[in-house]
Amino acid sequence: MTVLNDAFRANAREVMARYPQPRSALLMVLHAAQEELGYVSDDVVREVAEIFDLKAADVEGVVTFYTMYKHKHPGKFLISVCRNLSCMINGADETIAAMQETLGDPNQTTDDGLCSWETVECLATCHWAVAAQVNYLDVPYLTPDRAKKLVDDLRAGRTLDEVLTELRAAKSLQEAGSAAAQRSGGV
Repeated sequence: MTVLNDAFRANAREVMARYPQPRSALLMVLHAAQEELGYVSDDVVREVAEIFDLKAADVEGVVTFYTMYKHKHPGKFLISVCRNLSCMINGADETIAAMQETLGDPNQTTDDGLCSWETVECLATCHWAVAAQVNYLDVPYLTPDRAKKLVDDLRAGRTLDEVLTELRAAKSLQEAGSAAAQRSGGV
């Protein structure tokens, strides 16, 4: 079964041509495939390997090394919660527990196909601990209450832009930031 169309293949070859070593474009082409299909399936791995004249195992090695590539469809909204040091000090365990209570186990898509969630090691926004992202867009100060509200709003059909705008609003950030400072002892 072919999953990548001719236009995708032509674009991939165009990207590859920009580099002295065509393999240098592999990450970009895999991102494009994931963007188009929602995840990187075994068929995508095989077809990308053909485009690059590589073994499927070589492409699979790249896909399994980088956590940004998903092996099954994560749903419409992928929520990533940081669990690195700054976030753990600021309550990531509680936020993670709230995510599990609200959405179930990590790396599983809800039955309605709407959400999945995962933990990640660092989102490089320690000043917003507990840092999170939805579909790779930053969500500052994800407390357990804010996590539940985030999911409730998405389930209610609000757009991601609306939800993120509200979570990033000055008043919302001030309240969440104050709570984070209290948890960490004012650090």
